[in-house]
Amino acid sequence: MAKQSKTDEISMEEYFNAGLADGSVEPNNPFEVAEQPAKHSGKRVKLKKEGGGKKRTFNGKRIIVLAVAAALLLAILGTMLLIMKRKNDGARYARKLSESIGMPLVNAKKNAGIETDTQSRFATLNQLYASFQAIAESRKTCRIQGVKLPEWAIFCNTSADELTNVTYYNYEVLEKNVFGTVRKSYQDPHLVSIGSTVEQVEDQLDLVPYRIQYLQGQTQRREYRYCYIDRETDDIVAYVITAIWDESGLLSNIEDSRKNYIGSLLASPDL
Repeated sequence: MAKQSKTDEISMEEYFNAGLADGSVEPNNPFEVAEQPAKHSGKRVKLKKEGGGKKRTFNGKRIIVLAVAAALLLAILGTMLLIMKRKNDGARYARKLSESIGMPLVNAKKNAGIETDTQSRFATLNQLYASFQAIAESRKTCRIQGVKLPEWAIFCNTSADELTNVTYYNYEVLEKNVFGTVRKSYQDPHLVSIGSTVEQVEDQLDLVPYRIQYLQGQTQRREYRYCYIDRETDDIVAYVITAIWDESGLLSNIEDSRKNYIGSLLASPDL
């Protein structure tokens, strides 16, 4: 038994000596056998990392290019929409024309960047407004009670070729309801403070003007239409609010009047 044990010791010693000689066992830890790396594994890992890095770089560049392209597309679409809106912005053109009241109409049109005609494209407007000298109107149309009209129209009056007043009509605001914007109940215009600006008044009324008239002296008159269902009679009641601003742009007067549109439609001239 002793002889066999000695033989085992010699065998183990030879085993570890052989390991130290070929580098498979580190001297500081003779019981740990170092794992042999797979052949060419380091090179493969390196290639994989390099390939992965290139892929991430490519994806990053692609995302940047797509983001820039999307931003440019949105900018182009936004510009086109803005241009289209400005071309159909009758209220802006009317305001620009009004800044040239007292000047020759030719100069006023040039300053506003708009052209006018002597007649409307719509026979209804030519019949309703017979006293204007020039008109500009939207190329887009709307229908009010089955009658085709431009979405807006600007009427200009002159004296000795000089612009005297500008009137803007927003027909589109009446397309849904000829009686005006639907409200729940009566709106008392006297709750609006005298001396308020246009923005303050319209914020409080929450109404869009149907008619804006610019007069000499930088004064203006605005009309608003609204309606509601009377709880007692269950009938539609319609009102027009008229507000006037002075040359300082401050509200000088505001009042309303009830309109009997149905009566004017049903009344017979023979009675």
